[in-house]
Formats: sequence, C-alpha cells, structure tokens
Amino acid sequence: MSQPNSKEINPQVESEDRGGPGEGLRYASDPGPDQATEFPTLELTQPDPEADYEDRCRQALLLAEEAFASTGSWVVFFREILGVDGVVKQLFSDAEEFKRFVAGPEFATLHEMLAAIRSQDQSKSDAAEPERMITIRIPRSLHESLQEESKACGLSINKLSISKLLLPANPRFVPEQQGRRRGRRPGPQGRRSKTSAPDAAPPAERSNASPPSEPRILEGRRAIHSWVDRSPHGSLGQR
Repeated sequence: MSQPNSKEINPQVESEDRGGPGEGLRYASDPGPDQATEFPTLELTQPDPEADYEDRCRQALLLAEEAFASTGSWVVFFREILGVDGVVKQLFSDAEEFKRFVAGPEFATLHEMLAAIRSQDQSKSDAAEPERMITIRIPRSLHESLQEESKACGLSINKLSISKLLLPANPRFVPEQQGRRRGRRPGPQGRRSKTSAPDAAPPAERSNASPPSEPRILEGRRAIHSWVDRSPHGSLGQR
C-alpha cells in the first residue's frame, strides 16, 4: 500500500514567486501559476445593489432562478449565488442587512433550490472547482450522533456535514473564544516555526511548577444568556 505524499497530508505548497510572509502560498489542489484557472461560470443579469431592500430581495430570487435554470452543478450555483463574491453578497454588502436577509424567507428559498440541485447532481465537486480538505477533532459522542443522523437521512456523513456547513451558524449557539485561538488559522499555513511560544514557560520552570488544581467549570466566566427566572417567584423558587 503506497504511502501518501506530503502534499496529501498538508494541502498547502509554496509557489515559485514568493513575496512577504504568508505570500506565495497556495493550496495543493489549486491550479499552479502555469495552469489554466478557468472554471464553469454563469452569465447572469447584473444585480443592482443600489435598489431598496425589498427590491434586492426580489432580485436575489430572480437571479437564483436564472442560475437554477442554467446549471446542474450545485457547486456552481452556490458560488454564483451564495459564495463570497456571489449575488447575495453583492446585494447585501452591509452586515446588518445581510443578517436580515439570512433570517428572511428568501434566503430559505435559495437553500431549497440548492438542495434540489444537490439531489440531482451526480458529478464530483472538483469538476466545477478545486476541492479543499479540512480535518476537525470531535468527541466520540458527537460522531455517533452524526452517524445516527446520517442513517436517518439516508446520507453519508460527508454529505450531511456539507449540508450543515452550507448554512451560516446562529450566533446564539456559537461559544465565545477564550484566550488565544488554538489550531490552524484559515488559509495556507507556510512552515511552522520551531521556536516556542513567547509566553510558554521554560522546561525547567515547567518541571518545578506545582500540578494544576482540579479545573472549575466556567471559572472566571459569566453566562451571556439566562433561560431561567431566578427570582423567588420564578419557576425554580416554586419547586
């Protein structure tokens, strides 16, 4: 059995024309500088971002219907309508208006159209654009839950996970970041530095340090939401 090469393990490679820090890096799946970078696109009617909000909602639906009739690739539909440079972002560049649109019925309709295309699209996504891979660590119980849900939906875990990732996360259910962000940052990574972090304790200092005490849950943190009435007349006080 052949061993995977370094590019399969780490999908970031360096290109020849290196610039400053972090520049000159690309994903291994992306075309090189000497390769063609043309992928399937759609010639849609140009959106009018200067129109009023209601009219822009109507434009989003009309342009999505135009795209729906023009392609059988869900990747192309997503990129042209919901991608970072797609129709929705062009029409709702303001963050507050974008949140309002995401919460509205038109956004749900766009995802129904996307799901309909995904149901019929048998092509591989790399036929429309390069694929990229992410690796995440999840608890066993969450993995078992995904397995159970994928069986109930009749989908693979990969397709079920894509369905979840296509929808923006609800801020109500996103935890706050505590301290420095851990893990790999988005985008090409470059070579890792072998030097230790500036705030890391020296080995000798770590060896003499006393063992950490038992962690306390939510120590030093304040809950953002409160779902329970803690007053004497509340539901807990009556129990």
